[in-house]
Amino acid sequence: MPNLDCVVIGYNEGDFNDYRLMCERSGLQSPEWQIFRKEHLDIDGRPMPWMDMLSTLRNRTTGRNDRYHVGEVFNLASLYLVNFLRRHEVRADAVSLFGAERERLAEMLSGGPSVVAITTTFYVNILSVIPIVDFVRSHAPDAHIVVGGPLIDNLCLDGITDEVQDLFHGMGADSYVRESQGEHTLGLLCRAVMSRGSLGEVPNLITCREGGDWVSNRRKPEANDLDAYAIDWAALSSERIGATAQTRTARSCAFKCSFCDYPTRAGALTTASVETVRQEMRALAELGVRNLVFVDDTFNVPPKRFKELCRMMIEENLGINWYSYFRCSNARDEETFDLAAASGCRGVFLGIESGDMDILANMNKLAQDSQYRVGIARLKERDITTFASIIVGFPGENERTMQNTINFVNETAPTFWRAQPWWGNPRSPVYKNKELYGIQGAAYDWSHATMNSREAAQWCDTMFDRVTESVWLPLYDFDFWSLPYLDGKGLSVDQLVPLLQVSQDLMRERDGARPDTVRLATLNDQLAKGIAALDLAPARFSYVS
Repeated sequence: MPNLDCVVIGYNEGDFNDYRLMCERSGLQSPEWQIFRKEHLDIDGRPMPWMDMLSTLRNRTTGRNDRYHVGEVFNLASLYLVNFLRRHEVRADAVSLFGAERERLAEMLSGGPSVVAITTTFYVNILSVIPIVDFVRSHAPDAHIVVGGPLIDNLCLDGITDEVQDLFHGMGADSYVRESQGEHTLGLLCRAVMSRGSLGEVPNLITCREGGDWVSNRRKPEANDLDAYAIDWAALSSERIGATAQTRTARSCAFKCSFCDYPTRAGALTTASVETVRQEMRALAELGVRNLVFVDDTFNVPPKRFKELCRMMIEENLGINWYSYFRCSNARDEETFDLAAASGCRGVFLGIESGDMDILANMNKLAQDSQYRVGIARLKERDITTFASIIVGFPGENERTMQNTINFVNETAPTFWRAQPWWGNPRSPVYKNKELYGIQGAAYDWSHATMNSREAAQWCDTMFDRVTESVWLPLYDFDFWSLPYLDGKGLSVDQLVPLLQVSQDLMRERDGARPDTVRLATLNDQLAKGIAALDLAPARFSYVS
C-alpha cells in the first residue's frame, strides 16, 4: 500500500452494549429506552441489533464469520473528501467503517500520513470519536488529527462555549473544522501541515492556542461545485464499492419544515447537472453497481429536473436500480410515477411525519393528507417499495392526532414504517414559537401544552401494537438504506418482509405484560429457519475475534 498524505475515516458504529447502557440510564419510561427496545432481538440471552442477529444466525448455517453491515456501502462523506483531495494532488484514501476495518486502517496509518481526518455524519455526541482518536494516536503518533462534519457544526452553533472547550479537549484531536461542507478547508489544512506552514491561515479551522483555549480562525463559507467535484468513480475498485453505492445530485433542501434546521445550516439548494449524474452512473455501472442510493433530501424536487433525471436513466438503460427520499406532495401527475418506475426506482423514503392535518400544518410540511394517500397508492401500483417515517409528539400532538396517524398508516399500508418520538432541536424553527406551544426542554426530554416526551414514547409503543397493515423497520445500523444493501447481497424485500414480521412479533411478545416462553421459542425457531434458508452473498466484513 503506497504512503498517503491524508487518511479519512468514515463511520464508527460504536458498541451496542454501551448504547444499551446509555438508553437504560435515561430511564425505563424514556424515549431512548423505548427506541432501544424496538431496535434489538435477544439471541442466546444477548441483545443484538437486527443486522447482527442476521449475521449470527446465518453464520450458524454457513460456518462462516460474516458480518453483514450497511457500512459495506462506502461512506459517502469519506468518498467526497478523498475525491476532493486527490483532485488537488493530495494522496488520500479512506476506510468506510472504523470497527470493521481496523486492520486495513492500521496498515494505512503505518505509512505515516501527515493528516488523519475523522468525519462525524450521524453522530450526536463525542463518544464515537474518542476511540478513533485513540486508535490513530497509537498507530500514527505524529499525524495531525482533525475532526469535522455535522457534529462539530452542531456543537459550535452557539460559539465555542466553555462546554464546547471541554468537549474538544475530551475528543483529543489537534484541530476541528466548523463548516457544513469542509472539503476545501481540509485541502488547505493538508497543504499547511505537509509544508509545515501556519494553521492560522486556514479558514474554518479551530485550533488550541497557548493557554489551552480553542480558538476559531476566520470563517469562510464554502460553495464547492457539485459538477466540478463529482466523484471520480473510475479511480475506485469494484471490490471496495460492491453491488450498492450512494451518491448525491443536490445539496441542502428546498423546504423549511419547522422541526428541522438543516436548510439553514446547509444554505440554498444546489444541484448537479443531469450530464454529471449521467457520467457518474455510467462509471458506477462499469464497476458493477446494481443498486444506487441518491441521498438528496428531496430527490424529486424540483419536479422538472426529476423528470429529466428519470428520462436520462431510461435512455442510458444501465441496469441500475435506485432508491431515494421522495416527497409525495411534489409528485403531481401520473407521468412522475411512470418515469420513476421506468427509470429503475425500487424504493423510496417518505417523510410522512404525521397522518393528521393539524400536525402537518404545525410542522410546515406543505403537504395534504390526500397527496400522501394518492402518492403511496401510485407508488405501490408500480411495485415501488415505500417506507413511511413518523414523528410522534410534535407540538399539538394528542390522542386524536395520534389515532389519525395510526389510521393513516393502516389505511395507506406502506411496505414499511417506523415511528420515533420527536427530538426537540432548539435551533429548529418551531422553537421560535415555544411560548405559543408551551415548549420546555429539548432533545428527548421535553414537554409542551399537549404532550411530553415520555407520553410520546408510550404512543410509539401503542403504534407498534396497533399498526397491522405495514411492517416495522429497525433503525440501529439498519434503516431504509439497508434495503438496497441487502438486495445487493441477495435478500429481496419480498424475502425480508416475513423475517421482519416475525421479528416484530417477537418484540411484541417479549415486551408484553406476560411473555409466553413457548411462543417466544416458536417465533425464534421460525426466524432462525427463515434465515437459514436464505442464499446470501458473503459479507465483506468479518467479526473480530
